[in-house]
Amino acid sequence: MRRLLPPSRLRRFGAAGSLAVAIFASSATLASQAVTQPALKAAFLFNFAKFVEWPAEATAPSGLTLCVLDDTAVEDALGQLVNGGPVNGRAVTLVKGARNRPLRGCHLLYVGDSDPGRIAATLDELKGAPVLTVGDGDAFPRGGGVIGLFVEDGRMRFAINPDAAQRAGLRLSSQLLNLARIVKEGRHGHL
Repeated sequence: MRRLLPPSRLRRFGAAGSLAVAIFASSATLASQAVTQPALKAAFLFNFAKFVEWPAEATAPSGLTLCVLDDTAVEDALGQLVNGGPVNGRAVTLVKGARNRPLRGCHLLYVGDSDPGRIAATLDELKGAPVLTVGDGDAFPRGGGVIGLFVEDGRMRFAINPDAAQRAGLRLSSQLLNLARIVKEGRHGHL
């Protein structure tokens, strides 16, 4: 059985190494005792932030703001990873209770809600905002989100909608795109 690196060791890798570790971690089955699904999602989220370039006017030189909607387990796991650790030289802040805050202030937003209507309303609210939206399933990017996390053959994978990223003014690393399943909006399902 493969053992995964604890979050404290994961932060020590550089950007490329971090994504490689996150992707390696995804090859471990979710049934593994070494990692929980919320911890694995948190590792993906933290590492996604390393491979995205936001428009200059959207980021303060001081840091990035990560937000989680409707998934306290992922929020807690991401909080352990963030713990003041920088991303590309910038401090990272995790906003707790994001449902009660303006979502346009987030750089990365994980939407844990499974209600298609609420997901669509959240994505509608963020139209044109430079926010990396991440949700569950490849239906999430097909419905207008940027990245969807899904489990395939017991492994965590991700799908990317490059058009949604472009509309948000985000530049995704070619390394990230090469590891993703690329999807277009509206094909094979809706939210």
